[in-house]
Amino acid sequence: MSYLFKGSLHGQICEDCIETLSGIEVRLYLPWRRNNETHVETNGKDNFRIVSAAEAKQREELLIAKTTTDANGNFSFKMEEEYQQAAFDIDIICHTVPFAVKKPEAGQAVQLHLTTIIPIQIEYWDFTIPHKIWCNIRGKYFDAWVICGHLRNCETNRPIANASVTAWDADFLTDDNLGTATTDANGHFRIDYTSATFKKTFLSPWINVETDPGLPLRFQSGPDVYFKTTLAGETLVDETKKDARKNVDYCLCVNLCSKINVINENETFDSSWTGFGDSFSASYGTGAQDFDADGYAGAGKHVLYSVVALTGQAPLKAASGNRLKYRFLISDVTTPNNAASPAASNFTKIIGVTPGLFAASQILKLDKKVHTGTLDELPVISNGADFDANGWFDATNAIERTLVNNGYAISDLSLFKIIDTDTLLSLDTTALTSQPNVPDAPAGIPVPAANQIGIEKVAIRFQIGELLSDGTISIQPANGKTLNSVIMNNNATFMKLAITELEATGLCTPISGSVHAKYTVYHPHLQSFKMTIRKNSSTTADEITDGTFMPLTNNTDPTKTGHANANLQIDNQVTLVRCTYSVKLYAHTRLHNGRNQQGQIGPVEQLFFYDV
Repeated sequence: MSYLFKGSLHGQICEDCIETLSGIEVRLYLPWRRNNETHVETNGKDNFRIVSAAEAKQREELLIAKTTTDANGNFSFKMEEEYQQAAFDIDIICHTVPFAVKKPEAGQAVQLHLTTIIPIQIEYWDFTIPHKIWCNIRGKYFDAWVICGHLRNCETNRPIANASVTAWDADFLTDDNLGTATTDANGHFRIDYTSATFKKTFLSPWINVETDPGLPLRFQSGPDVYFKTTLAGETLVDETKKDARKNVDYCLCVNLCSKINVINENETFDSSWTGFGDSFSASYGTGAQDFDADGYAGAGKHVLYSVVALTGQAPLKAASGNRLKYRFLISDVTTPNNAASPAASNFTKIIGVTPGLFAASQILKLDKKVHTGTLDELPVISNGADFDANGWFDATNAIERTLVNNGYAISDLSLFKIIDTDTLLSLDTTALTSQPNVPDAPAGIPVPAANQIGIEKVAIRFQIGELLSDGTISIQPANGKTLNSVIMNNNATFMKLAITELEATGLCTPISGSVHAKYTVYHPHLQSFKMTIRKNSSTTADEITDGTFMPLTNNTDPTKTGHANANLQIDNQVTLVRCTYSVKLYAHTRLHNGRNQQGQIGPVEQLFFYDV
């Protein structure tokens, strides 16, 4: 009496990335070695081996049957009665692999022994080749490399669909684009590529080799992979070479996350104020992005300046269906970040109420579900009209205002996806700082204590509330997230530079003999400063030093605010010849807006002609 032996075959790339093996030839053999019958397996993970051509030749007479898997990886054999109790070796022959970018060569195939089983003892044989085996077959024999991953929101862990994910290989000269994919409803994406994609060099196609991006130049077997992801023009993940996963194998499994999310107008989730821009958290701690007890931001002890995005997440509605609103309150009274918060009565300033604090910014984006080519993407910009008299901000009002201003009806919101771009509101810190700049003074004179700039800091509190039917606000459980101390500054860096000999003889008089510089650099949050000299006939500059004071680099010490010297000799540090020279003074502060650090200050420059 005959029976059917049915099964299916899959290949594992990652734990949650399994591919169907269609078009694979499945072969049943009588056991090649009779003692295999005493080692029958049902999963076969310990019996994998590549079958050599010589072995395949020797086993030809043992072949009982063969078939090919269908589009779903399924196969079946009709087994005759004589084989009811028999054990079989199961092999597969791959002529290609799923999603292979490179076309297989004529006659190319690899035979893999999976296991030895007794089919009649198994109702249905659903078999997945483990990733270590399957990925090696894909890459080694078919040059098929693959990236499987998920993109989710960092806070909620919700999948982000319809996002574009691009994988890059960090290379020595030019980074290689490995491919781009779009995330599905589960945030899953897959990128297939070949080694030719990442082994391109400036000598390609004559010489192809993978190079490490650093020096000394090294040759690697796998790419160094980093990712860029976007959604409706918004950057979700923006990795760089520094983030690259080094020398990855044939299969790479990744989980990416973004602070940006796609939300539904009716869905609910926890509200939270999480950070300043994308550089700092809104929490006290020891992490690289956290605030310290004094109110400095991050490991670099940065200070907030200019317009700063207050970032986080807030749903549009409460579980009741009522609108949710939020606001930020500010106190000039502060306490250390590792201590109790200031009393509620001190939070007298409110963004959207207190003049000068509010800065308009994009808080959401509406992305049409089906693009028509007209007004498919609408940035939602916060506006003073979205606040009530007590500073409660209504994001739903901002959405409706955006729709109406662009010719849509409020009911047309159903046509759009709502992309949460992470910014809750933006704060103009210039309205919270009042210290005057340093008065003008000659170079070389230290800034007197009376003219030095004081440290300014505030406390910031986030509140979330439900708008009730009677127009009142019901404070939500997430209410009250407070950062007790946040240091801010908007002062200019004081820098002066002069050449002593020019001051004595006139700015157009050639100099001979000794040359001295006068300089003053001051800022309460100074990170670095340096002085250079370059002769007109040279393309490179030499650095001028001043003991332990200059150059100053990567400073995080609040007590190091600069230096002044009225008699810094230059000619004993560089050999001066008859030529025109440029002396320059540069500085950097630790001011940061949450997205970017303040740029280089200067240079302040002095020119002189040296006549031997």
